[in-house]
Amino acid sequence: MAFLFFHKLLIPLNSQIKYQPMKKYFWLIVILIVATALRFYHNLDISLWHDEAFSALMIRYPWQEMFYRLGLDVHPPAYYVALRLWHYGFGDSLLSLRGFSILFGVLGVWATWLFVKLTFKSEKAALWAAFLTAVNPFTITFSTEARMYTFGAFFALLAAYFLVRALREQKEFYSDEKLNMPNLPQDIKLKKNFVWHYVWFALCAGVIDMTHYYLFFTTVALCLYALIYHLYHYKYNFKRYAALLSSYIAIIILFLPWLKQLLFQYKQVQAGYWIPPIDVWSIPGTLWTILLAIGHNNSNSVTQKMLIVVVLFSVFFFWRFLRKSDFYEKWLVVLAFLAPFGGAILFAVLAHLKGSNTSVYQERYFLFSSTFYIIALAVWLEEIKPKWLSVSLFLIYAVFNFYAFSNYWSGLDIAHKPGMNAAAKFLGANVTASDHVFVGTSFEFFNYKYYDFSAYPLPTGVRPLLFSGGTTQAKDIPHFAGTALLSDADLLPSFSGAAHPGDTVWLLWTYAFGASKPDVPLSWIKVDEHEYPDVRPYVGTSIYVTEYRVN
Repeated sequence: MAFLFFHKLLIPLNSQIKYQPMKKYFWLIVILIVATALRFYHNLDISLWHDEAFSALMIRYPWQEMFYRLGLDVHPPAYYVALRLWHYGFGDSLLSLRGFSILFGVLGVWATWLFVKLTFKSEKAALWAAFLTAVNPFTITFSTEARMYTFGAFFALLAAYFLVRALREQKEFYSDEKLNMPNLPQDIKLKKNFVWHYVWFALCAGVIDMTHYYLFFTTVALCLYALIYHLYHYKYNFKRYAALLSSYIAIIILFLPWLKQLLFQYKQVQAGYWIPPIDVWSIPGTLWTILLAIGHNNSNSVTQKMLIVVVLFSVFFFWRFLRKSDFYEKWLVVLAFLAPFGGAILFAVLAHLKGSNTSVYQERYFLFSSTFYIIALAVWLEEIKPKWLSVSLFLIYAVFNFYAFSNYWSGLDIAHKPGMNAAAKFLGANVTASDHVFVGTSFEFFNYKYYDFSAYPLPTGVRPLLFSGGTTQAKDIPHFAGTALLSDADLLPSFSGAAHPGDTVWLLWTYAFGASKPDVPLSWIKVDEHEYPDVRPYVGTSIYVTEYRVN
């Protein structure tokens, strides 16, 4: 069966399905089913963690307050707006929250097929690209998180798709205009189509700009490509730039309402920084993750040599992709892949000019690059001659992706790492109405609050409080710790006087995120302690629940 699947996937189907639409899309549907299954696999077995809890709690506020609190964070609001609308229909269970990411992860596979089929005019290359996106562990990972990454990646692909359609239809329209036949029915339709596709491009670009700031670079890449395309085809005939420039203006207008919040967030981030600085191995490590999706230690000398090999291979296949492909849109793929990396380097250079070594570099930000990386890889593989070599390399890489997927989940060891879900369940079953529940770090406070209201509620009157180490106001807590979701009433500045003799106190804490176990009063006598290993924010994280009796 596996051989039959790959055999059918590897050959164009046009000759046998020309008049059978359902059969025509059979293998695409199979790929989408595979993508869905891989994204659901163990998805709900991972406990919700801090970043996801931010999403889950944010959408519970009234609309006006939600936008105010989003302005206190570091991301634009489009994802949260969409997730909130989604939760009206599907609730805010873990299945619903991550199901939203799964939906756009699978739609991203479909959009990959759509984009490649249009751009490179090859059914086989489109299926290969879709399949490699479907089984790539790096892309699958982000469907296990209730965050904005699969949402943004889908709309980035859609923006690229509509831009290619607009540019091609516009070029065809002006080619007919040269023949002095601008009013032919097909040309009237062409003009209408390319104008509308510019509109859809602008809307999708507006969505991604309002989803994640790293997607600014993707928008810039698409706009730059379109401008170069115009310069190449229309030279100084600037009247033909009108539709494109109008789309640029529309993109800017769509973002303007959020500009004030962006400036505030930028200032806030500069005042309190947490992301480690970029180094010479950061980008090679990310390419490794996209291509191979196997854990790596960048400080290891052997690994560093392998990272160099991955970089050289990536440069090689992009070079071959550019040489072998006859389609002008190959430059769009390259620009869209490189843009987020260029943005990361730009951030680092600007910081260096200010005398700082800070950067804005996290591997998850490059999901937006990975899609175009996989597209270039798939198109290159499909064009290799002889065909037996092309097919063999594709099969080997496809099988390796399944191995990497299996290796990823084996390394997580989900069965023995129940995390916050188990800790919250334990507290929900054991805390009484006279007890106190304190959380030692904000990085575990929000995910515990989520489980408290959604699955394992505490007794009426018992409210978890965040130990803040003397801080009395939420605004004085660093923004990256979740200030946007905190109120002063959530804080417990000191343990002194927080509990009385005879009370039971439950302290939830972790070593993750650089946190540690808070020092408690000597009058608190430890009764018991439970450890719940977790996989987020990284394998090795554990959440602890310590029970105290107050003397």
